[in-house]
Amino acid sequence: MSDKNIEKSINIGGMTCAACVRRVEKKLGKVEGVDSVIVNLATNTASVSYDPQVLDVEDIGNEVEKIGYVFKGVDQGLMEDETSTYYSSRLMIAAPLSVVVFTLSMTNIPAIESFKYWILMVLTLIVIVFGGGIFYKIAWKNLKNRTSDMNTLLAVGTLSAFIYSAAVTIFSDYFISKDNYHVYYDAACVIITFILLGRLMETRAKKKAKSAIEALLNLAPKTAFLVEEDGVKEVSASQLKINDLIRVKPGGSIAVDGEVESGQARADESMLTGESVPVAKRQGDKVYAGTVLTSGSILFRAKSLGNDTVLAGIIKTVKGATASKPKVQRMADQVSSVFVPIVLVIACVTFLVWFFVGPEPALTNSLLAFVSVLIVACPCAMGLATPTAVMVSTGRGATEGILVKNGETLEKACKVNKIIFDKTGTLTTGDLQVELFELMGGLDKLRMLSYAASVEASSEHPLADAIVSYAKEKGAEVSDVEDFENHDGEGVTGLLGGRRVFAGKREYLERNGIKVKPSSFSGSHVYLGIDKEFAGVFGITDSVKKDAEETVRKLKKRGVIPVIVSGDNEKSVRIVAEKIGINEYYSGISPKGKLDILHKYRDKGEIVAMVGDGINDAAALAASDVGFAMSTGTDAAMQSGDITILSDSTDRIIKAINLSCSTLTIIKQNLFWAFFYNIGLIPVAAGVFYPFFGIQLSPMFAGAAMAFSSVSVVTNSLRLKIKKI
Repeated sequence: MSDKNIEKSINIGGMTCAACVRRVEKKLGKVEGVDSVIVNLATNTASVSYDPQVLDVEDIGNEVEKIGYVFKGVDQGLMEDETSTYYSSRLMIAAPLSVVVFTLSMTNIPAIESFKYWILMVLTLIVIVFGGGIFYKIAWKNLKNRTSDMNTLLAVGTLSAFIYSAAVTIFSDYFISKDNYHVYYDAACVIITFILLGRLMETRAKKKAKSAIEALLNLAPKTAFLVEEDGVKEVSASQLKINDLIRVKPGGSIAVDGEVESGQARADESMLTGESVPVAKRQGDKVYAGTVLTSGSILFRAKSLGNDTVLAGIIKTVKGATASKPKVQRMADQVSSVFVPIVLVIACVTFLVWFFVGPEPALTNSLLAFVSVLIVACPCAMGLATPTAVMVSTGRGATEGILVKNGETLEKACKVNKIIFDKTGTLTTGDLQVELFELMGGLDKLRMLSYAASVEASSEHPLADAIVSYAKEKGAEVSDVEDFENHDGEGVTGLLGGRRVFAGKREYLERNGIKVKPSSFSGSHVYLGIDKEFAGVFGITDSVKKDAEETVRKLKKRGVIPVIVSGDNEKSVRIVAEKIGINEYYSGISPKGKLDILHKYRDKGEIVAMVGDGINDAAALAASDVGFAMSTGTDAAMQSGDITILSDSTDRIIKAINLSCSTLTIIKQNLFWAFFYNIGLIPVAAGVFYPFFGIQLSPMFAGAAMAFSSVSVVTNSLRLKIKKI
């Protein structure tokens, strides 16, 4: 996409099947200034990337209108396009009249027998005009644009049945003489009723499929309590400005991202991170829009508003993923683009074969077979098979703290067989901790801790912070030192109570005349000397995340080989690898080196995932087949990753892979049902089995089967909401 292009999501009404999706994409793709188009039938939207200097949204809308669809403006959230209200109102007209038409068609009532067909014709015309009018309207626009879709098949099929029946009614004497005095008003009415019922059930199921995203949209409160000089007042969240001071009480929701100014509380961040345990918040901590205080009260400063909040970013990512297409969906769209014309040809051939070769009454049987083929072959399910699964899956992922950027990632993550981990911040917490403090005999531990912590308190080194924290936990006093010197990368020294304290590397202490006793501890070392005497040594490690070992075990069980590729020293990397059960690891690797290792695996045919959190991981995340970015890391890493894990838990990686596999399975099931349903029932509708088994599919049953296929695909996708991952 060009830098000057912008991307917007527009709402489109009237799309009903995969052929509609293909047509809109093809039409808009040819418009000058449009770079790319992705249409989503599940949300009735089109994501359009275009050059605003060449055309605007209204121009795009006009192009949509030209091919028979309804432009409904720019998507401002989750639209209600083909609403259940619309279809239910049409169904209330069609259903009772269809029951009357069907009943009259199946019974003989002497009082009205002479003009019964005229009653049926009028009632059926009402059903066609007021019940199924939208189908014929779109089919007419298709005809003017020399295109076809599901509405074309439906319109041709039901109108054929109606026109033939009307001809029998009007020219009754002729058809009685030919022994063809049969009408099919009931078929036309029942087909329209079943299609409307199917659409109603489909739109309700699609609404359920969107519920996870709608829940995200509804998280942030519409108002906030703004603290001003004259008191606290409730204002609209849209009126808040950067650095506004906002009060939140227990049970209240955070309106915008910010930083705690005062107070203490616990915030439920489960909808953002998937973590069920409320997180403690105190001065200096960040709070996020959409989270809820379960206890306590805080004052916080607004730091990010509107579309810049973390919640808004999550919603944008989830909606972006539903607009993207896996390869399997692109294949389905290509098939559907030629499917409708092929069905029309098959229906015409079916009519001719039945008319010239079939049994009497030839015209009646030909018409029934023709209508059945058109109705049963409507490709609605094809267009819904993938987008509904992707939509439910990305929504489920968001509730689990897993942000998937596109549908293609959902397809690829399940196929990963090699996963590369960065070490620090990914498998480890990134928080250095003292695991060992060895003292020379006869020295007072608390006093030595006080000496070490006091001199290290003036240092900015991470190892120093670990020693200070450890000393405070043990109750040691931290005092100011005099004559402090910091020898960068070597150690520190200072005077405390008249005594010279040294802390740092072994070489640093030895250069200052202190004979050091080497430690066998396998982590990082900080040696301590008092005056010219060796006092002890601190053993410091980066603690491994509590779920890292279990994550590695689960990956191996899935047949995925884990590898550590780190810029850290060999000893530190080896310790972590041994702790969590990883056999293959690389240390001292530069960002370019990480890329080289990744490409080495890919050249061998491996499907490689990368897990990282730092700027040095960004290139490898972008180059991998699937990039997992930890949200606790840098923005560069998160922008480069395909999947963002909204917590520091490595277990979410397993869940993301499981979600991918479940989604891929559902998509395959949906497509199998959609394609093989059409392929399997078209021959039945055409009467292929009639000469052998006497099987002939009624148009009414064809309509019911077609409606059921769409509903079943959406319902199958909804299983992802409750499936264990």
